[in-house]
Amino acid sequence: MTTNRRRIRFDDLQFDDLTMAEAIAEIDRLVKSRRPHRMFTINVACYIWSRKNEFLRSFYQSCELLTVDGMGLFYGARLLGLPFRETVAASYLMFELLKICAEKRYRIFLLGGSPEIVERVVVNLKSQNPDLLLVGHAHGYFSNDNEAEIVRQITDADADILFIGMASPRKEEFAYRNWERIGVPVQIGVGGSIEILAGERHFPPRWVRTLGLEWLGRLIQEPRRLWKRYLFTNAAFACSMARLLSEKYSLSRIILRGNKASVK
Repeated sequence: MTTNRRRIRFDDLQFDDLTMAEAIAEIDRLVKSRRPHRMFTINVACYIWSRKNEFLRSFYQSCELLTVDGMGLFYGARLLGLPFRETVAASYLMFELLKICAEKRYRIFLLGGSPEIVERVVVNLKSQNPDLLLVGHAHGYFSNDNEAEIVRQITDADADILFIGMASPRKEEFAYRNWERIGVPVQIGVGGSIEILAGERHFPPRWVRTLGLEWLGRLIQEPRRLWKRYLFTNAAFACSMARLLSEKYSLSRIILRGNKASVK
């Protein structure tokens, strides 16, 4: 487990209140520990899914590091009086970590994307940073029958950091079944970030992210695949925030009435 962590409870989940710099420093410490750890980041969609999926909720609660991914949760938490200092989004974290891995000679394994995508990422990474120790890669479209072979490849590679670039809940299920057996010190769920490395998707402008509209940037890039997801999860998040705010201020009124009664 991590040390000196400040954790903030948002509904049923406990998040680590880390800046990006602190998250990278913590990952560096976990790599050196040589024990397996899971780091996952939660955006609005993952939060909503975890409310309806007991496995996801339990998995996120068991992660050694869990951070807020995206301004939707960040601003929602602020409305509830939960002072997160920063978001630590998987895609931005992955790009920062790749720089650190090259400097510190950490060994990385990429898991995810289609066969064509992951091969393109390998070419891009090797050309952009020859010092990066990419010790293995595999696409994320393997069958259950092939999972044992994927696990063997990762274990044999003796990686320091494993990036798991698959959709939820598949990446969480893979990590749940295999994280101790794999033994990689830091196993990070990065979702579709591998597509960004391949040039298939792009980061939105900073102002879009600041306004909490990063989901809209993704929707514009992948409308057919994502419109139903964002329509459902954003509406469900608005309802969830209404519930949490109602509970918060109802409790505040009860406490206030109690204080007034005790004064009398």
